[in-house]
Amino acid sequence: MAPLTLGYWDFRVLVEPIRYLLHYKNVEFTDKRYSFTSGEWPKDKINLDLDFPSLPYLLDGDVKITQSTTILRYLAQKYGVDGKTQAEKLKVSMVEQQVVDLRWFLLINQANTEENRASIREKAPDMLESFEKFLGDRMLLVGDGVTYIDFMLSETFDFYRYYVPDVCKDFPTLMAHQARIVGLPGIKEYLNSPTYKRWPIFKPTAKFGGSGPEPKRD
Repeated sequence: MAPLTLGYWDFRVLVEPIRYLLHYKNVEFTDKRYSFTSGEWPKDKINLDLDFPSLPYLLDGDVKITQSTTILRYLAQKYGVDGKTQAEKLKVSMVEQQVVDLRWFLLINQANTEENRASIREKAPDMLESFEKFLGDRMLLVGDGVTYIDFMLSETFDFYRYYVPDVCKDFPTLMAHQARIVGLPGIKEYLNSPTYKRWPIFKPTAKFGGSGPEPKRD
């Protein structure tokens, strides 16, 4: 069988947790990255036989799917990083949606203005504190094994570290969790490889994180 193909833009925003999972599980895959300005994606999208053509997409034999969370769930189940028991799987599903809320709160409010930063500084601490308390003294979010939500939270927290580093420094448990995840075998090597592109985070037209020099993270 041909290796998996993961297609997305050549920036981070939605797809890095998927890449983390694949590298962590040592899965051979084609990392198809589209330039935002090349015009290649509009040509490809009509020829991939996708039900709802969009990015990211995953091609795995007869499986052709889109939507980042759907792709994550599919791969997590396939490679055994979705929880070990039904109780764990249920909790993973719940935390997944909490991370999605955390990510979208930043995406919606990430205009590069002091007003937006003030809004995030006001509201983000409560959201981050909920994850800090949930983790407690555990190494991982659910159970004693890595799950795909660990990748999601690590990546999303990194966005906040760029945007409001003064807020994030007050959450040492989340900082330690992120350090733990990016140090995992496979992920560590990927993040230190030429393939990994840390900046930009968002599309070029984004008010923050889409262009210009990479800011100090924290």
